[in-house]
Amino acid sequence: MTARLSVHLHNREVIARCAAALLLMTLVAACGFEPMYADRTGTAPPDQQTAQGSVQNDLFSTRVTTIQDRAGQILRNRLIDRLNPHGEPAQPIYYLVIRTHEQKDSVLTRSDEFSTATNLRLSVDYEVRDPQGNVLTTGYSRTITRYNTLESQYATIAAEDNARERATRELAEDIRAKLAVFYAYRRKL
Repeated sequence: MTARLSVHLHNREVIARCAAALLLMTLVAACGFEPMYADRTGTAPPDQQTAQGSVQNDLFSTRVTTIQDRAGQILRNRLIDRLNPHGEPAQPIYYLVIRTHEQKDSVLTRSDEFSTATNLRLSVDYEVRDPQGNVLTTGYSRTITRYNTLESQYATIAAEDNARERATRELAEDIRAKLAVFYAYRRKL
């Protein structure tokens, strides 16, 4: 008798879970959820329409302008790889203008006043412009990475370069995500 009751309760539990999953799928579909990178056709107002397509196409159509310092050069290369893996666009729709700011702070020191760890703070201000030079949006991103300061000058320089590489990787990912959200908003997803 208890085995039969157990099977009956198990069947009810399975039915309840299926009903909950079906309800959840219905709610997600009803809220208008759509993938950010899906193809879209002209849903933005006429004054804001870009080429037909998707957020991905907008990312492909973004030219990253030259950035002056070494961290900026590394960041620019990473952004080109993330935004336009097939190379820079011949006729860009958007121009990404970036300014970098780098700061180093000693955070750990020994009793003899020798710094053993340094924070590398890398921040960027960026603007997305149209071909006429109008600013469409602005943004800010920052990251902090830490590296060891060693008695060997070469090892310290190598550690600092590695920290800069890590920082630019994080910044490129963050900027790409923010651009995707901007382009999706612009297309009125």
